[in-house]
Amino acid sequence: MAECRVKKRNSDGQQLIELAAGLIVLIPIFLIIIDLIVFFLAATLNDNACRDAARAASVVQPISADNAGALPASSPIRQRANSVVTKMQHLEGYIIGPRLVQVSLSGDFKRPTNQLLGGNFEGSVEVRTQVDYKLPASIPGLLPAQVPLTSQQSFPLTAVMAPQIVPL
Repeated sequence: MAECRVKKRNSDGQQLIELAAGLIVLIPIFLIIIDLIVFFLAATLNDNACRDAARAASVVQPISADNAGALPASSPIRQRANSVVTKMQHLEGYIIGPRLVQVSLSGDFKRPTNQLLGGNFEGSVEVRTQVDYKLPASIPGLLPAQVPLTSQQSFPLTAVMAPQIVPL
């Protein structure tokens, strides 16, 4: 009878050691999977925000741009892109942003040649956004606590300058 109790106690101890060894392997794998899921969500959010901002900015007339395509901070193109980016959803605490980093017109930007008749603007809007991704399960010394993710998208200008001629 005493021998049966010893075997039962050894069996319980062995199960506890196996559980502890299994958890030592499974918990880091589970935490890495969580990090990868949130990383994928952050990258997708940033790409979507950047693409939508470039698309929204492409329909605004770049009247405040100089001939080189530089846009001031008060530009309607930049303001429209910024409003799209700030409305994007985010995971509170883990994904910080997205935020607008840069809005510019491409190097091949051209105004319509005839100011009186109007026409299409040529070139594209280039938008760059950034999201800061905080790892939910960072490992000190092995993984950084926060990773910046950037995205850059370009969309052709679809803005049209209206004719300046008033019909008689």
